[in-house]
Amino acid sequence: MLSGSDKEAKLQKAAHAVAGKPRKSATALESKHRPVAQKDRRAATETAIVEGFERLLARGGIGALGINVLVKEAGVGKKQVYDYFGGLNGVAGAWVSQTRVWRPIAEIIEEPWEAFVARPPAEKLTLVSARYAASLRKNPLLCELLSGEFTKSEEVKSAVEHVRQLIRADFEKVLNSDERLSHPDMLAFNLVAYACASYLGLRAHHQPIFFGFDLSVETSWLTVMGMFERVLKLADPAREPIIRELEN
Repeated sequence: MLSGSDKEAKLQKAAHAVAGKPRKSATALESKHRPVAQKDRRAATETAIVEGFERLLARGGIGALGINVLVKEAGVGKKQVYDYFGGLNGVAGAWVSQTRVWRPIAEIIEEPWEAFVARPPAEKLTLVSARYAASLRKNPLLCELLSGEFTKSEEVKSAVEHVRQLIRADFEKVLNSDERLSHPDMLAFNLVAYACASYLGLRAHHQPIFFGFDLSVETSWLTVMGMFERVLKLADPAREPIIRELEN
C-alpha cells in the first residue's frame, strides 16, 4: 500500500503533468493596460476555482475537497462557486472536461470508430473495458477523485457521482452503437466487465500489489489484463453453446 508521502508525491506529479496539457478553456485577458471585461473576470474566476480544485486534490487527496476549503484556496466567494458551477459537483465536472484527465471513448479505443462498431458485441465491450482500466491507471488524480464515493462527505459523493455520470454517458455511446448490446446477457456482461475494469484501474493507484502482481509495473499490468481479457472472452454469451458442448 502506498504511504501518505508516496501518494502525495504521485498526485503532485500527476497534477504537474495535467497542468502541462492544453485545456479546453483558458482565461485570455485582452491587455493588462485595458479594463478587464466582465466575461473575462468571470473566466478568470472560473479558472481560479478549477485550478484550486486541482491543487487541493493533488496536495491532500479526496479528503481535502470541500466548498469551504476550495473558496479559500481559490480566493473567491462561495456564491461564485454556486453561481458559476452549481456547487462542488459542477467544479469537478469542469475540471475533468478542461484538463482532459478523462479522454472520450472515441479516443480511448485507439482505432477508427467505424472499425470499432464493426466488431462483435462482446469484443466491443472487452476492448472498451480494458482501455478504460488502462486509462484509470494512467490518471492518479482521476482515481483519487473517483475514490470519493467511499467518503463520508455527501458533498464529495455528489461530485464523484456527477463525474461518474459523465463517464457513463460516454459509455452509452458504445451501448447505442449496436442493438445487440441491449440483450440482457450482454448488459450483464458489460456490468461485470465495467466493474472489474474499474476495480483494477483504481487498485493500481491505491494499492497496486494484487495477488502477487504489482499493477504499477507495466509487465505485471499487461499480464493481469491478459487474464482479464481471457476471462471475458470465455464469458462471451456467444460462446455458451461451445462451453455446453465441451461439458458434454
